[in-house]
Amino acid sequence: MILQKGIQDYFLNIQQHRIYFNCRYLPESKEVILFIHGLGCSSDSFRNLFDNDYFPDKSLLVIDLPGFGKSSKPENFSYSMEDQAVIIEQLFMLLPEWDIHIVAHSMGGAIALLFSDNFFSRIKSFANVEGNLVSEDCGMLSRGIANITYEEYKTNLYLKHLSECQNHQQLRFEESTPLAIHKSAVSLVQLSDGGELLNKFKNLKCKKSYFYGDQNKEMPVINRLDFVSKFMISGSGHGMITENPKEFYSVLSEFIYS
Repeated sequence: MILQKGIQDYFLNIQQHRIYFNCRYLPESKEVILFIHGLGCSSDSFRNLFDNDYFPDKSLLVIDLPGFGKSSKPENFSYSMEDQAVIIEQLFMLLPEWDIHIVAHSMGGAIALLFSDNFFSRIKSFANVEGNLVSEDCGMLSRGIANITYEEYKTNLYLKHLSECQNHQQLRFEESTPLAIHKSAVSLVQLSDGGELLNKFKNLKCKKSYFYGDQNKEMPVINRLDFVSKFMISGSGHGMITENPKEFYSVLSEFIYS
């Protein structure tokens, strides 16, 4: 695929699904930063990315996962974390052979840990932004959805979420479907409860870090990260990307360029 220099919106068909991504393409750059959103969110979570030129020499790519944002919302897709990872890998097969920096928020962190070894050979750094690593990371949202049937969610809780999240800084339930959200939540909870994500993250060979909001500094996972670099973002919670974007992107830039 031929990318245009500068910031552009793109759509590509992957496995017959229409996938949206926004890309700032720098033809001279050999590296890209890939931003992956969380459950019920979209690429809009990273809308402050271009407020300042935090990453002047790198291409930037922000994706809408299948079922979310501007991407298609197929009824015949599994919405498993594994299949979401495959979609991203197949997208990158059509793009330049960049080295990749991962910035993955919440559910996106679990998805990114499921990339193949071949794809990980291209990854230079991994910024885990309160991504799911352990069972306790499944809070009221994902576990509350996964603990009920799809029919219950579609007819009751989804409507409540639509109403409650109308002015939320990141959640975009109106840009998703109850099927995509429910199936994603079930897969995410199963994976988080499985106990493998934390070790996968700690054993990554690339440079890695964990970002968290200061309101969540008591999360159990923080004390289990051992030697992993940790960055606390002030005045924020799980939604640090939009709650304190200037500090988040400034610290992220320091990490990526370190």
